[in-house]
Amino acid sequence: MGMDILPISIDRLLSGRIVENSRIEYKRGWNPLKILHTVCAFANDYDNIGGGYIIIGIEELDGVPVSFPGVTSEEIAIIDRELMRLCNLISPRYVPLASQETYRGAQIYVIWVPAGNERPYKCPISLGKGSTEGAYFIRRLSNTVRVNQDEEISLIKRTSRTPFDNQININARIGDIQGYLVESYLADIGSKMELTSYDYLDVYRSIRIVRGPPEFVKPVNVGLLFFSKDPEKFFPGAHSELTRMENDAGDLMDDIRYIGPLNVQISRVIEYFQSKVLSHRIRKVSDRAESEHYFNYPLEAIEEIVVNAFYHKDYEIDQPVKIRIHSDRIEVFNCPGPDPSISNADIAAYRFRREMYLNSRIGDFLKEMGLAESRNTGIPRAIAALKANGSDLPIFETDDKRSFMRVTIPIHRDFLDSPADSHVEVRYRTPDEIKEMILEDLRRNGCSSSAIVSQRIGYSSVNNTFRRCVRELMDEGLLEYLYPDRPRDRRQRICLSRKH
Repeated sequence: MGMDILPISIDRLLSGRIVENSRIEYKRGWNPLKILHTVCAFANDYDNIGGGYIIIGIEELDGVPVSFPGVTSEEIAIIDRELMRLCNLISPRYVPLASQETYRGAQIYVIWVPAGNERPYKCPISLGKGSTEGAYFIRRLSNTVRVNQDEEISLIKRTSRTPFDNQININARIGDIQGYLVESYLADIGSKMELTSYDYLDVYRSIRIVRGPPEFVKPVNVGLLFFSKDPEKFFPGAHSELTRMENDAGDLMDDIRYIGPLNVQISRVIEYFQSKVLSHRIRKVSDRAESEHYFNYPLEAIEEIVVNAFYHKDYEIDQPVKIRIHSDRIEVFNCPGPDPSISNADIAAYRFRREMYLNSRIGDFLKEMGLAESRNTGIPRAIAALKANGSDLPIFETDDKRSFMRVTIPIHRDFLDSPADSHVEVRYRTPDEIKEMILEDLRRNGCSSSAIVSQRIGYSSVNNTFRRCVRELMDEGLLEYLYPDRPRDRRQRICLSRKH
């Protein structure tokens, strides 16, 4: 088949932070039939989560790698040849991408299986001579299963239309994709791909932001949303509006229109909150040595709800994400509302689990960029952050047609009317200040867990901002893991690098 380059580093792939375990299948060795069925299942992408990865040369237990026997060069040559033969058995024909990687000193073979463009796919149920019966396969959690009759009908219905974010945009040109934005993305996620070392079109194909035959290669919509300078040129509603009210009479303090790639808009919105809206108070408690730390709005809740609005917006609708900041609340508005499969009772109980996603590709990029967590976790994380902060819970509003979603986040009650001398007001910290606090804490206390460091610098838990600051310090060579080869080890600690 020839070797391809993964769109993500093998270390980050196996860390579990970017790609859910259900999207990775480990195999100790080559098992043609099971691998054929799993390729078919990932290509069918029943839940629209972006396909998955099969890794040969790693032994797992309950979905977690436990040993790394690897595969030899001779075995890789055989696997490479056999995989192509298996691809010819899938109908319509489907060819995944394959990459030879080194992990913990062992050679492994990684098969990357993006969602196919010609779904649904069927393959033989057996490789025996004379066997002609075929079937559809899908993923259920971390397992590959053959569909039953109801699932087959659902699979055909689900895959009859390519999601909007993965559709070719015939009005765009390859030149509308900005190479410098792609390079920045590849560097951020730790990919080995570089535009200077590979044909740029091959790189774009590898990260699936262009598609089409050689004579008609076009960007797909998700590529334009993240890697064009002006997504609004193609999607009139692909911007966001932030309005801050000076008082209840409606006088404006700020009225800002954010444009550009989605990740840039999200980052600028969060930076506005950090620098101009969020504040931190310390309350002295008479019967305890420790003081109480709390915020007018917990940053993690703001991050999750803002990202959720961009993630689940319909970019075919000419309506931006709207954020309004009042003296006593924040409102985040986007179109459309929750999926119709989520009942009003579910909304009232903050249950937003869904099986199908409007923008699965947008979700993939947000997760890889560290702006979103795993599926279905955004709202629960926001709720948890508000509870930990002692804040009232948010209000979710929509209509019977589910044409919009408005989330109202109330300010912490103590920031409404409280005696000025009952607490100490602290200006909210910028990311650079947070990074310096992390470094200073580790200088004083030595290697510590992320949870302990975050608490010592005033957070109630490890939030997205703290994680990003740690990751940036690692990228700058200032921090390192105590166990760099085992990022998910329960004993893991972050440490000052030996160069620092």
